[in-house]
Amino acid sequence: MTKDKKAFLIHYDGYYDLRLKFVEENLTKNGYDVSLIFSDFDHFSKSRKSYMNKNLKLIHVPSYNKNISVKRIFSYLSFTHQVLKMINEEKPNLIYAIIPPNTLVKSLAAYKIKDKNVQLIFDIFDLYPEQMPRLSHSILADQWKKLRNNYLGSADFVLLECKYYQNILKAHLLENQNAVLYLNKPMIKEHYQFEWNENLINFAYLGSINHHIDMNKLCLLLEKINQLKPVLLHIIGDGENTDVLMRQLQEANIAYVNYGKLFDFEKKKQILQKCQYGLNIYRENLGIGLTMKSIDYFQIGLPFINCGIYDTGAIFLSRQDSLIHLFEVETEQDMNLLADRISTINKEEWFRLHEEISDIFIDNFSDERYQIQLENIMEKITDGFIKV
Repeated sequence: MTKDKKAFLIHYDGYYDLRLKFVEENLTKNGYDVSLIFSDFDHFSKSRKSYMNKNLKLIHVPSYNKNISVKRIFSYLSFTHQVLKMINEEKPNLIYAIIPPNTLVKSLAAYKIKDKNVQLIFDIFDLYPEQMPRLSHSILADQWKKLRNNYLGSADFVLLECKYYQNILKAHLLENQNAVLYLNKPMIKEHYQFEWNENLINFAYLGSINHHIDMNKLCLLLEKINQLKPVLLHIIGDGENTDVLMRQLQEANIAYVNYGKLFDFEKKKQILQKCQYGLNIYRENLGIGLTMKSIDYFQIGLPFINCGIYDTGAIFLSRQDSLIHLFEVETEQDMNLLADRISTINKEEWFRLHEEISDIFIDNFSDERYQIQLENIMEKITDGFIKV
């Protein structure tokens, strides 16, 4: 099949497997010649990176060491400038840009004024500067928000990673031209064989141990449960606040095992199969709708306690006829109610929770669900049903 249509998929951070893989597959199937445009800088490791994709246009950008810095802004500006140069030279029919950087929104909106036939899609993957508490209320932050908010209406369609982002940005979104498209993961091939323990409650903590985690609330909750039934916390992860967490657990007399970072899938699976619950407890007002940690729990069917994460909490609270609504914890009263109930849950009740968590994953976060939603959205856009 001759491909006479050209598409650019743009992302500074190059999260191909998380988002763009399925977009590329969809567009390729529909006759597009797809190019990926990524930067060569890794935000997390603060080092250069490369990719295996053959259809990649890699952009060299200035490096930076601090998340809040002039150098980071300069790196974003450099990326945006070079992206626009490529677009002006090659004139793609469709542009799919993951945001941030917010500079892309303003620049691509300006390009669409020149080329009204180009189909422009923004995918809001993170909210910056809102998710940087030290910066979010400054004059600079207000200007940085405007680079995104004032120009979202120029797009043919806006995708958002979660409903929290959709709510925050609703004043800047066009009706019927935006949709939430959750992060996704594949169905697990072999179901976890979870163990039930009548005399001990095993909790799992997965992922980074950083300043986003509400250590006080996490330890207080476990302490309340531990007073009613013994608790053992299994920690799989690491981070700058690991020592703080260890100290607070010891002060609260919570038993724990710290495995550190684990890359061995089978070993991690063996540990998680011992657990009855996971922990997804974050500080308030971080501006987070969803975490990869929560999707990991959903994927394996492990019931978990949620705090500070908007979309997960909304899903839990929508199920008032189920025990799962108790697992959304914000106040100390919520903790007391959950501690009382979780200490008396029996094996049959727990397995019903397990099945419910698995069903939530299938309905919201599975690859299959993602592909169906993406297919419907892209069909509308590429068939020209949606026009600005």
